[in-house]
Amino acid sequence: MGLWLKCPGCQSKNPLPLRVCPKCGQSLDNLPQELRVYVIGSPETVAPKTASAPRVKAAAAPEEPKPLKQPKKPRKKKS
Repeated sequence: MGLWLKCPGCQSKNPLPLRVCPKCGQSLDNLPQELRVYVIGSPETVAPKTASAPRVKAAAAPEEPKPLKQPKKPRKKKS
C-alpha cells in the first residue's frame, strides 16, 4: 500500500517523488491544488509501463536529517 499522485494528463498513478509523468511526460511538480488527486493503493494497481513510454529518473529521496548533537556539559571552574 502506498500513496500515489494521479497524473492530470493521462490519469496514471505515479509515486510521489516523481516530478514528471513517465507515461505522458506532463510535469507533476508545482501542480495547483485543484489538479492534485492522491490515490491509496499498492504498486500492482499502477498502470503498466509500455515500451514506448519515455524513461524518467525518479527524484532522489530526501536525506534523513542528522541527529542533533547533545549539548556539552559545562566545565567546572577552577578556583
